[in-house]
Amino acid sequence: MIGALLLAAGSGSRMKGEVEDKLLQPIGSSNAFLLSCDAFLQSNPVEYLVVLYKDAAQLEKLQSALEDKLYSLSSKTKIDWVQGGQERQDSVWAGLCELPDEVTHVLIHDCARPFIKPETICEAADLIAQDQAVCVARPLKDTLRLRTDPSIHPMQPSPTQTINRENHWVMETPQGGPKKWLIEGLRQARESQISITDDIAALELNGHPVIMLEPNYPNPKITTPDDFSYATFLSQS
Repeated sequence: MIGALLLAAGSGSRMKGEVEDKLLQPIGSSNAFLLSCDAFLQSNPVEYLVVLYKDAAQLEKLQSALEDKLYSLSSKTKIDWVQGGQERQDSVWAGLCELPDEVTHVLIHDCARPFIKPETICEAADLIAQDQAVCVARPLKDTLRLRTDPSIHPMQPSPTQTINRENHWVMETPQGGPKKWLIEGLRQARESQISITDDIAALELNGHPVIMLEPNYPNPKITTPDDFSYATFLSQS
């Protein structure tokens, strides 16, 4: 069985207090949380969802929003709710530990990427079901430059070095693989006190190769208040 962890427990610190909860902030007639849930509930290979929430107050709002949505869907996907941790990897660990034994392969998605499409989720699910590690990602297209002396303020002249962007990829979500691989990698990270910012980093600790699944549409992450203008535009296109 394939399961998915939907991460909704982030602090949203880069919203600078302008938005109470970026996942529940309106985007057109919906919001980031519901758009993410909707995509996974329409993805037939995914049979079990775990939503990682921040606190009791947010849980009540998320459940209320999703309850209204479920009335309009015929999905038979099992949904569970688990409180997340302080860091992203803590939330993923908590979610993995709550998945039932019959869930053998897992996709992990940041709900702040609300424009993921069911067909991409299904493709990723098919790949992890073949015991593959996969992440939605796209090749870097912009020029990448390294400031070689970080002690100098960016507004002051400093030496730089252009980095070859070939084979550099920008990570998105969902990401995933066999559940046992994810648990092994995260356990190693926890025991070695290694901080990881995405799930592929956990799989890399045990040397698992990764498939890069490039979407043919925008899959942006909502991080700052300015991102809602673009999100609203995408929701209307």
